[in-house]
This record gives sequence, structure tokens and C-alpha cells, in this order.
Amino acid sequence: MRLRSIVVVGVLAVAACSSSPVASTSGAGSSPGTASSNGAVVPTGGGTASQPGASTAANGGSAFPGAAGALDKLDSYSYSVDVTSSSAAGSVTTTSHTKMSGTVVHKPAEASSLLQQTIDASGNVEEEFGIVIIGPDAWVKGNKDAPYLKVPASTAGSFMTGIAAYRPEQLFGVYFAANGGAFTAVGTETKNGVASTHYKGDQSIGTLLGGITGAQGQWASDVWIANDGGFIVHSEAAAQGGANGSSGGFAIIVDVNQVNAATVTPPS
Repeated sequence: MRLRSIVVVGVLAVAACSSSPVASTSGAGSSPGTASSNGAVVPTGGGTASQPGASTAANGGSAFPGAAGALDKLDSYSYSVDVTSSSAAGSVTTTSHTKMSGTVVHKPAEASSLLQQTIDASGNVEEEFGIVIIGPDAWVKGNKDAPYLKVPASTAGSFMTGIAAYRPEQLFGVYFAANGGAFTAVGTETKNGVASTHYKGDQSIGTLLGGITGAQGQWASDVWIANDGGFIVHSEAAAQGGANGSSGGFAIIVDVNQVNAATVTPPS
């Protein structure tokens, strides 16, 4: 099992949190962004057209603090976290792309799943780690070609704790819940099938994320919060820039889908 890989990527995702990345597999309804010359992706927003005259708070100061915990009040949801980075120095370009997707079920019974994939520049899966937990039972797989194997029920609790670190409420809550004042409400939109308020971040968020990720440059960040329930629906952030003769970018997208309709089934 690639446990070291999942921990490293988890730290990176938590560090960047509310977000948006690059190529390939963002969740349904997410905006793909526009590729830059250095391989980074600049988020393009998305969702349906804003509703003129909609009543929204001036900024995310009141909406953000509860947006993370509000996911725990849902019966279920699925999510994805897509992280891409690139760097170039002279003729050498280095890229990385990791996608995490999963499901959280609170009712009628607790269940969850997580699949982490490392993806190469051509979009092919290089490494894969998966875990499924349903009640006291758990299954894991250590690479893309391996089957899921059932593990003793006594270990399910520790796996559940590990999975929780990668959920959107954790990623959003750690770094963005207290920074809603840096996001201005720009309208209401339907995002991932959910009526939401769209907030756009200022460059102070870029300073925060730049210090965490090491990606310096021009940042763009957007967050969508559900109007009914106040939970995080979609968030994206990306940077492109360069210094000392090098260039590159960083991007991360978080999506929440299948609200109150997601399920987890045992691996076949």
C-alpha cells in the first residue's frame, strides 16, 4: 500500500485546500480552467448564469466559518480533490497530478470511501490507493492492478480517521473557514446541481496559499457555498508565475456532488 504517498499528498491538499487544478478529472460541474503556457491552469469560474439582483452577503465572512461543518449535516455526498503542479527551469519541466475522490455516508448508516490516484502527463494512472469502509468492515487496495482486500474489523476505526483528513470539510476548514472576509460575493449560481453563492477571493488568499504551497505568482480563487444548508459545493484556486529564471504553477479543485444521494457499496 502506498501509505506514504497518500500522506504526502494529503498534506499538500490540506495546505492548499479550497481550490482548482489542471487537466483531466475534475468533478461533475466543475470548471476545467484554461491551460497556461507553462502547464498550469487558471480557473475560469463556471456554473450557470448569475441571477441579477440576488441577495447575497457582501463577503464570505459569515458564510465560510460554518461551510465546512455543514457537510457533516448531510445524509451523504461524494467529493473529489484534484491537485496539479508544474515547475520549469530552463528546458526541464516537472509536473505532478494527484486526484482523490470519495464518498461520505452518514445516514442510514456510516460508510465512506477514498481513491487516490497519481496521474502522469499523458493522463494515465501510475499509482492508486483505495479504501472502502462500511460499518465495521473495511477493504483496501495498494496499487492500480491489485484487488480490494478485506481487513480485520478492528482496524476500521483507524482507517476511518485517516479518510477523514481528506474530506472537503477538513480541507476547507483548516485554511479558509477563517478567511471568508477576503472573498467577495459575486452572485448566485447553480453549481454541481446546487443553488449556491459564488465568492471570489482577493490576492491576500494568494499570499496565504503561496506561503503554504511555495507557488508564487498571480493567484485566482473562487468558492461556491450552498444557499440551502450552507455547505461547501465547489472551490478552486490556481497560481502561475516564476522567479529566479524558473516558472510553473499550482492548481487545486474541490468538488462536492450527489448531495444526499451518494452511496457506498462493498468492492467486487
